[in-house]
Amino acid sequence: MRAISAVVIFLVTYAGIASERVPRHIVALLGAVLLVTTGVMNLDRAVQFVSWDTIGLLLGMFILIGVLADSGFFGYMAARVARGLRYNPRLVMIVFPILAAFLSAFMDSITVTLFLVALSLDLTRILGVDPVPLTVAEICAANIGGSATLVGDPPNVILGTLLGYGFSDFLINTGAIALGCLVLTVGYFLAVTWKEYRSFSPDEIANLKSGFESFEQDNTIGSRRLVGLGLAGLAAAIVLLITHGYIDARFHAGISPAIASLLPALIVLVIGGDEARDVFRKIDGENLLFFISLFMVIGGLQETGVVSSIASAVGVVSQGHPRGLIVALNWVSGIASGVVDNVPLALAMGYVAKDLAAGHFATRLALMTWAIALGVDIGGNLTPVGASANVVGYTSLEQRGVKVGWIRWMYYAVPPTLLSLGLSTLVLVLRCRAG
Repeated sequence: MRAISAVVIFLVTYAGIASERVPRHIVALLGAVLLVTTGVMNLDRAVQFVSWDTIGLLLGMFILIGVLADSGFFGYMAARVARGLRYNPRLVMIVFPILAAFLSAFMDSITVTLFLVALSLDLTRILGVDPVPLTVAEICAANIGGSATLVGDPPNVILGTLLGYGFSDFLINTGAIALGCLVLTVGYFLAVTWKEYRSFSPDEIANLKSGFESFEQDNTIGSRRLVGLGLAGLAAAIVLLITHGYIDARFHAGISPAIASLLPALIVLVIGGDEARDVFRKIDGENLLFFISLFMVIGGLQETGVVSSIASAVGVVSQGHPRGLIVALNWVSGIASGVVDNVPLALAMGYVAKDLAAGHFATRLALMTWAIALGVDIGGNLTPVGASANVVGYTSLEQRGVKVGWIRWMYYAVPPTLLSLGLSTLVLVLRCRAG
């Protein structure tokens, strides 16, 4: 009976998150409260399922990225890149998605999407080209870039902290695959926009000069001090995330991924004074509440044995063949991520992988982790609701009067996403065979 209650609460919570009628943090919190009130597990046990390492890592990164965003750093950087490209539409179509992928490898893709979509809309209006393919390309690239590192996308943070993999593990194992997927994606978007995103003649560039100058003036740095602090803090966090394992072993310092992120962030808040602490007040606490509640909801499935049953079923379907398991995890995660939010999906699949590793696939946990991470991150590009960055970018376009629609989104996003999933599967299967 407890298992049935846990499944029903999970499905209702999932449906509520997908409907977007009520803010997702409220839906997830309601699901967590129902778990306790229906007796699936008590509050103390529910809290034990929360990965506080994940919450701390996210909070630290939110602070550091918030400092940089508030300083105007991102807008200034994008404007400088556009100027360096001489506002050539084809070069913009190549470089801006690459910029989105690079930034998303080190920071939340939602933040990257928010500022880059707004800038791209302004830029495409000056250039006189359709903003939809460029912005969809940027969002797809952001999700791909997010798959390359531990901190790039919330699903990776969840999988890494849950299954015990660090920054360098992701960078080495998913980074190269993400790079190949990025090349496929940018190549596809360049091909479908080749005629419209044509190069301008010198006369056309001269006629647009005033628009370009206005664009640059609107995107300047507000506080150089905040930029310096934010960049120094972000660099320190990344270094600590890469080296915390060595530091623990060598000096017994007890630096976890959460501390690696929080320590530089808190130092920035102390040194930055009121200017930096104003940023702290704007931190997205709703997202943190969402993650905490979601851990409890998925914990209900773990507590009642539902996750173990799913893991056993996956093991039976794959018939004990590691390659079949990797293909299944990659594609099931990828296709499902196109329909539902990839954060709860990653958490649920992470527990499935953990249970599978406790059985016949003990030596395949790493490959299962990479298969799930690449699946949920890249597969989320399939639809406008597949990832949080998609929802944010799609909503931003609609609010600014740019109509996209599901069919048009999928026209641009589905082919490169399927190609990218195919590439990731091929590489992972080859690694599985080699191992």
